[in-house]
Amino acid sequence: MQKYLVTAAAVGALFTAGSANAAVVMGELTGGTAFDNGGVFEQLNPAPGFTVGNNHQQSNNLFAFDEQQGVTLLSAVGGLAAGTVVNSHYVFFDPGPSLRGIGYVDFDGDILGVLSDKSDMDMTDMLLGNANVNYVSVALRGLEAADSFNIVGNRLNVNFRASSPGDYIRVLTAAPAVPEPSTWAMMIGGFGLVGGAMRRRRKVTTQVSYA
Repeated sequence: MQKYLVTAAAVGALFTAGSANAAVVMGELTGGTAFDNGGVFEQLNPAPGFTVGNNHQQSNNLFAFDEQQGVTLLSAVGGLAAGTVVNSHYVFFDPGPSLRGIGYVDFDGDILGVLSDKSDMDMTDMLLGNANVNYVSVALRGLEAADSFNIVGNRLNVNFRASSPGDYIRVLTAAPAVPEPSTWAMMIGGFGLVGGAMRRRRKVTTQVSYA
């Protein structure tokens, strides 16, 4: 029994490691008129039916939430080649009056690319979007000339000015590698051999003879 327990535990650990998700770690609103008026960074975990886009938030906050993880791009987008495996995240700023928000969002994986125009975002909603979220696409979805961002490793720095309908971007981060099937088999087989050796060792008994 011990052999099977060891193997099962190992398999569980391998699947967990192989499918680990990249996520929004933290963020902060550090400047701009939104910050001056009480805006903060808010990480969301959208419930089913959550709608984003076209003035649905009307808040001074900078928002972010995680989308689909470990997805293979079906076609080239945002400077990334088809076949690239990514984790997706959504960052947006949707104030009521025209305000500027300056801040950053950190992820636990390096940023590979940012989708900031309507066509790229519309095209990837089905593949990369959060299943709980209703994405509203409007003519000005994405960023405009007054908005900017830059990437430093796993940090996205943003400088947004928005009113209606807000600023929206999709951030793609590096997905952890998943072992090939042959690698899985070798690793699982190795754990099985270790478990078998442990069981055989327990069967060895010491015999003591008395004169």
